[in-house]
Amino acid sequence: MSARLVGEVAAWLATPAAKELTAAERLVLLIIAERTWKETRRFRVHAIDKWDNGTSITATETIAMRAGVTVDGLTKILRRLAEHGVEVRVPIGRRRDGSPVFAVRGRATDYRIPELPASVELPARPSG
Repeated sequence: MSARLVGEVAAWLATPAAKELTAAERLVLLIIAERTWKETRRFRVHAIDKWDNGTSITATETIAMRAGVTVDGLTKILRRLAEHGVEVRVPIGRRRDGSPVFAVRGRATDYRIPELPASVELPARPSG
């Protein structure tokens, strides 16, 4: 667990740059930060991450389960985060059109906490 990254994300969520994020998007960011190595900013899967039947689960399934959403719901949340400039999925390649590929059969999506975007809003000028 990286308390430093959880703190960094929590502090960023209080800035104007994060004001448009939904509660689900905020929760997913915090879940990813909680399981991220501070040195690499990469998400880590634990050996204890298993379904009730004992089979291992992917990082995507772990995040979805902890956030209380389906994998499809998580995919939508991740896309919305990317639209807000916070891409937490690690690309493994590019399509012909240049768009990123995040997973393929046999290779699961990897996650990381990026450097969070600064607010582009400036404080109001004092009148006078």
